[in-house]
Amino acid sequence: MKRRTSSLAAACFAVAAALCAGNAYAVDFGLTISNDSELSGGGGGLSLSQADDAALWLSLPIGASSSIYASAVYEFSGDFTYLPSYSDSVRWYSITAGRVEWEGFVGLSDSMGLGWSVGRIPLQDYSGRVLNGLLDGATVRLSVGQAVVSAAAAYTGLTFKDDATILIDADDESAWSDDDAIFAPRRLLASVGLRLVEVVPFHDLGLDGWAQFDLDTAGEAVTNTQYAEPFIEGRVARAIRWRLWGAAEFGQDPAFFYGMAAGARVRLTAPELAGLRVTASCAWAGGDYDGDGAMRAFKPITVGSLSSVAGTMFTDALGASLDASVVPARGLTLGAGCAANFRPNAEGEPAYLGFELTGRADYKPAGDVTLTVEGGCFAPNGAADPDASVEWLAAASATLRL
Repeated sequence: MKRRTSSLAAACFAVAAALCAGNAYAVDFGLTISNDSELSGGGGGLSLSQADDAALWLSLPIGASSSIYASAVYEFSGDFTYLPSYSDSVRWYSITAGRVEWEGFVGLSDSMGLGWSVGRIPLQDYSGRVLNGLLDGATVRLSVGQAVVSAAAAYTGLTFKDDATILIDADDESAWSDDDAIFAPRRLLASVGLRLVEVVPFHDLGLDGWAQFDLDTAGEAVTNTQYAEPFIEGRVARAIRWRLWGAAEFGQDPAFFYGMAAGARVRLTAPELAGLRVTASCAWAGGDYDGDGAMRAFKPITVGSLSSVAGTMFTDALGASLDASVVPARGLTLGAGCAANFRPNAEGEPAYLGFELTGRADYKPAGDVTLTVEGGCFAPNGAADPDASVEWLAAASATLRL
């Protein structure tokens, strides 16, 4: 049994309450309650994952150019294994800070503006493959004509490790498997970015730069990494949007190493055909192709998965997918998808890992209620892993906003 609390949530709400005293007429607040249940199986196993949470939030303006948003989250979660034998792991409660943000925008001239965000805020690189999470930090964005320059800094050590999956080196993996370790590894993040808006007609060009610095000098490894991520995105006519990105990773532990990743997406939208949307995408993270050389398998700051059922991590991996969705009735969205996963650095073994099929239905009977049912299965390549078996999952979720 595990219990987690965060004094940051209480402190944030204390500050927000004090501000509300002078701005009570402008306060907006609410409660969001959600339930997520997921049943999965494969290889003779059967397990249930359950999460229920309630998020209390408030929002209030600060002057004419900024506002504060604060939220605190109570969560119950449990993992229950029924086959091949019963076991459970239950966290009866955790009380944490959700998004806590002071954000604003000031126009400096007709063609220049400054925006900012400070607090526990969502941070993500362009692709979402290097970094994607809710972290403690700050961002600033300066827009000058067609150029947008951005910078950010954040700290990971106050985020629970389940919420920021950081597995860059052996110390991180050890902390992940340690039940007594609660928080994510202590790392300092920094970024700079540049986006040029429609310097080519209907297209944006840009470059994201991210770096993370390992602050845990007492561990067995101290690993620093940097990432350069150029990208281009745009549209062709009204219906087609596309994007292309690449990422080069450079690291020191203290030896120099590097890795590579890339991805692409094409999306067709036809609102007149029952809201049809078709998306084809692929993503690649390089492997350790030169053995003991400087090239290593690409390691992002926060780990992500290539697919829903198989859970193939985005390192030494290649995934290709095709998804489609329609809106046959008001409030109802139906979708289906397929995906194939590969291991580029298979070293003589079959590179093809398996094929996945998924389906999803979202229904909003009212603006404050969302119901979702989804499921899928992954058929592994027996030649790549003779011990693998078909995996499946079925999930349901409900959200009520008050």
